[in-house]
Amino acid sequence: MKRFNHINIYKILFICCFGVLFASCEGEDGDIGPAGQDAGNGIDGTDGINGTDGTDGFGFDELTQFGSITLTLEGTRPDDVAFTDSNVFRFTPLSPEILTQSNSVSVEETFLQFDFGRFLSVPGGEDFQSVGTTFNMLVANPESNTPVFNEFSFTLFQYPLISEDLTVVNITTFVGSNNDIENLNITNFNFDDQTNALSFSFTLDIPDNRNSTGNVLSVSGEVDVIVLRELQRIE
Repeated sequence: MKRFNHINIYKILFICCFGVLFASCEGEDGDIGPAGQDAGNGIDGTDGINGTDGTDGFGFDELTQFGSITLTLEGTRPDDVAFTDSNVFRFTPLSPEILTQSNSVSVEETFLQFDFGRFLSVPGGEDFQSVGTTFNMLVANPESNTPVFNEFSFTLFQYPLISEDLTVVNITTFVGSNNDIENLNITNFNFDDQTNALSFSFTLDIPDNRNSTGNVLSVSGEVDVIVLRELQRIE
């Protein structure tokens, strides 16, 4: 027979008796005491060290490197409200198939032929960010003090005239000096055949039937661009 371990039996009895005694002596909970005062705000920590500057993002330098055209429009909206609006057209389309028409000069012995234009914002598709202006000019005796502008045409395409009363008018026009432009005046004409820098000031009026406002539109502006010469293959 196994002998009982008296020590273990005593331990078990002691634990049981202690548990009964503790349960029978447990008192009721007292009333909840009053709430303590709120603690004061802690002291703000010291500012951390500024992080290092990030690298510059990519810009549109390649589209704005050939200068800009500033236009000011004055006229009357279709609802007979007068307006004045100015903007800078900075972006040159660089597609090879249209670059010769959007930023070029042809140099002849007695005249210069200019074809250039700029977009108001980064060029997109035909229906997306396509607000633009173009010029075509044939200048005789360009190096004289009195150059002659035999041909001149001006285009403004899908220009949004946004007014303070939250209205918009889409202004589009195409006019040529032969029959559409009135009061054409070109001043301060200068072309540097070494740098291809072209600059001049101009004013002109567009008849009411040749622009989308339905009223006479006065246009003034400053041209400060760099045009390109296209090299032709010699046969």
